[in-house]
Amino acid sequence: MKKVSKGKISIALMTVAMGLFVSGNNSYINAKSYHKAVTKIPGTGNFAIYHHAFKSGPAGKFTSTKHFKLAQIQSKQSVNTKKGTFWKIIVDGRTVGWVNQNFFARNQISVAQNVSLVQNSNYTFNTRDAVNYVTDRTGTAVNPAKINISQQTINSATPGKTTVNYSYGQAKASVDVTVRSDKNEGIAHANVTPVAGPKEVSTWKGSSKSSSRNWNAAHHYRAETKSNVFKAGELTLRTKLFEPRFVSLNNSETGDKMGVVGVIPEGITVHGSDFTTAIFNSSNDQFGHLVSYDLGHINKYQAQNLQNLRWSTFKNYASKIKVSPYIKLGHGQAIGSSANYLYVLANDNKSKNSSESEEILQIRKSDMKINQIWSFRIWSGMSPRYIHNATFVDDNTMYCLFHNGGNHYYEYWKVTRNGDTWTPVEVGATKGNFINNGSPVQGFTFDQSHDQFYIGFNDYIFKVASNGTYKKTHHLNVGREIEGLSVSGNKLYVEFAQRGELTVGTTK
Repeated sequence: MKKVSKGKISIALMTVAMGLFVSGNNSYINAKSYHKAVTKIPGTGNFAIYHHAFKSGPAGKFTSTKHFKLAQIQSKQSVNTKKGTFWKIIVDGRTVGWVNQNFFARNQISVAQNVSLVQNSNYTFNTRDAVNYVTDRTGTAVNPAKINISQQTINSATPGKTTVNYSYGQAKASVDVTVRSDKNEGIAHANVTPVAGPKEVSTWKGSSKSSSRNWNAAHHYRAETKSNVFKAGELTLRTKLFEPRFVSLNNSETGDKMGVVGVIPEGITVHGSDFTTAIFNSSNDQFGHLVSYDLGHINKYQAQNLQNLRWSTFKNYASKIKVSPYIKLGHGQAIGSSANYLYVLANDNKSKNSSESEEILQIRKSDMKINQIWSFRIWSGMSPRYIHNATFVDDNTMYCLFHNGGNHYYEYWKVTRNGDTWTPVEVGATKGNFINNGSPVQGFTFDQSHDQFYIGFNDYIFKVASNGTYKKTHHLNVGREIEGLSVSGNKLYVEFAQRGELTVGTTK
């Protein structure tokens, strides 16, 4: 074999990095390359995707952007041609092909349609929270910290309306922020007598002690190939979906936080066949992504291998997996859904028992963007109940669990929306701590059919009637943290960490 000098190899590699070979005329065209991928925001139009981009234009049309409008899109390379600027797109972590820059949402700021705040002198709304995304003239996502905002914060002490204006380059948007007029909204009375709870049990404190079979460095976090069956008394859970580690390029390949979709699930909601989970890059983050899966069209194993699926399967899956912009989600464990919307209580789980209001985000399933934001509060007289765990059962009803006030009992609150007003009523209370070492609640949901709550700690699930009466303890003995509970119909869905695994059982 002929020996090639290191110098010639270096020149060849530099040439490949600087340009794209154009077959037929042995010429190169300059391409702009990025060491790490930028995040691209898809627009609403349908554009062809091509295998190649030449100086004269693109060639080799093979698919359309109609399959990828709600996917996570990134790019490491763009090129100017006689037919316009084209970007080589990476969809949900998989390189696909070249698309005209006009496909992207360029020079745009997307914000909530309106924001409505409960009157509360102890709370100031951060107007950045209303932003879905900001893009430059190429459709690349911009760090929202760089945009100009006419008013960074709005105190909710005084009723009235403020129009907030956002701008970045040619991009502009505005939203009306209204402080509601009823100064007593959210003030109720915690007058339910707590009923006896279960004997407290022991569990570990901190992260999961175990993982699924292959979710570890020794097995290179490879895909799972065997389903699980977890049993605890009358409760049997079976694997419904093994989730991808990333629905994007990984951290080392991505140049901004907005682009990374992985690797920590924190909360879930299921409505029919729609399964949504809140995904964060770090457990300390307040911003992340919602990822929705159509369970009726995705195999329980194949979603782990998005980069290696057959093209036809990947294209189908990419249209059945929706990724939200990088938005505020709080801790991500207080979410729910209806037929058309997702709901997130974007709280601060490190807040012990603050007198601040909390934000509820309504997110359209149709495009995964924030539609509107409300703030609400629950106070018993002048004593605040800062909520860490909540679940939404429809567009107007939220159930909240309060357990961080220093008292050794749990309160259950039903909060009902009428217009923009959220009214709390205490419906039950349970004595005791359930767990004896202070481990946090990691899942909370309401079963309407049986008028009961499910509460998760690590690998324990407690079943409690809505008035607080204790019913059952289920210990699953898997050594993995529960990262969210949800009830849809007569099914209980349980998410486990490491790897993200959705399981399902029957409510009783």
